[in-house]
Amino acid sequence: MPQVDPGMPPCPSRRGVLTAGVGLALGSVAAMSLAACGIRLEDDAPRVPLIPTRAPIAGEAFLIALWRHSDALAERAAGVGGPATGVPARLAGLHRRQVAVLRAELLRLGVPQKVLDDASAPAATATTGSTSAPTTRATTTATSTGTTTAGTSPVAGPKALAAEEASDLGPTAIASLARVPGSAVPLVGSLLAQRAAAASLLGAPATWPEPTWSAPSLAASYLESTRAAVYAFEVVAAQSPTGPQRTLARATLAALQSRASEQESLAGASAGPAALGYPLPFAVTTPTAARRLAARVLTDLRASVARDLGSTNGDLGPLGALVQWLADTEVLASRWGVRLSAFPGLS
Repeated sequence: MPQVDPGMPPCPSRRGVLTAGVGLALGSVAAMSLAACGIRLEDDAPRVPLIPTRAPIAGEAFLIALWRHSDALAERAAGVGGPATGVPARLAGLHRRQVAVLRAELLRLGVPQKVLDDASAPAATATTGSTSAPTTRATTTATSTGTTTAGTSPVAGPKALAAEEASDLGPTAIASLARVPGSAVPLVGSLLAQRAAAASLLGAPATWPEPTWSAPSLAASYLESTRAAVYAFEVVAAQSPTGPQRTLARATLAALQSRASEQESLAGASAGPAALGYPLPFAVTTPTAARRLAARVLTDLRASVARDLGSTNGDLGPLGALVQWLADTEVLASRWGVRLSAFPGLS
């Protein structure tokens, strides 16, 4: 009988070889099955062959930066001080609401909790107007152009707050908005409109590029709601007594007429003639009724423009114009006593 060399490892049995082979095969099949089912590992999970890591959702960095900047703006607005009914104090509450809603939206879209936890760690955010990922708050301060400057300390006050609100705007932000999942466009577009409205109410209106459109019929579809608002404010102006209410009514009417004219120009031949009149929600024969009609019409127009944000299919011209119109409507509505909203037209 041959002697076993004690220095040599024992040869595996046939059964052992078969068992190991089956185990490896099953492991490979399981891995391929998970990959085929679209299962993705969390960002911090160990790398497993054949199972791809999680791909970020479209516009994820932009959305996370916007979420974190909402938190920074809440702090900044609360630090400005002033009466509880003042714009900064109201903005602080709106931004806190935005933080909660954006976090829920990110989770709904499939961003892992771990990613949000990491983003809300002590490192803070840059603004979304020119950047797409978080940076360190200690080394950057937002400016009104959507860029950041290093080594400067935040300056308290409404003007500085206005600049930081406006820093989330600009062509880069609209391009980023066009890339987020379609279901999130109205929510995020409404939030950007809030930023522009806040900057305007704080005394530093945002600047907007001239809109360019590839589909004139889209502008025509927005025109009727503007024309109806123009007609209503003709009634409001007529029923307002001489004084502050009539002055405000005429200023609002002029702003809406300017928007209607712009939409008619963008629509071109797609724009039909205006109707001779539009139905009103109630009879208006007194100054009090005229004021109620003004608030009602602007609230309805704000909701209409916010809904239209989902109709652009990523076309940057209409998308940017709608954000601007929504912001302008929010400002007009606030002057008639309508409460500012964290998401104008949606809440």
